[in-house]
Amino acid sequence: MSPHGIVFLASLVLAVMLLTLMDRLLSPGLRGLLEEVTALPAAAEFYLRAFTLAIAFIALAAVFGTHPDFKGGVHFMEYVWSVAAVLQDVFQNLLIVLLVYVALITVLLVSLRRKH
Repeated sequence: MSPHGIVFLASLVLAVMLLTLMDRLLSPGLRGLLEEVTALPAAAEFYLRAFTLAIAFIALAAVFGTHPDFKGGVHFMEYVWSVAAVLQDVFQNLLIVLLVYVALITVLLVSLRRKH
């Protein structure tokens, strides 16, 4: 297998594992919040699916958008640093999406909050 294929495959596997972990950790709480705020199951499902699609597309775009440049005589640590560089892009993009999504949900929460 070529060095590019090894780095791509390792980055893809780690990004998918990260996406699965993020989805499993955030979805239950987000679903409860959205169902309570909107009182519409369809709206809660829409916002939850939009969140899942956004993090998936952003993370996969970071993985597919990188092209490591290896020269002859590649050592193992060069593979590790290349995968780490890809994961840095994945984490950075996910953080931006998460911050924007939290800001949008906060606006939704404030505007649709039930008056006591």
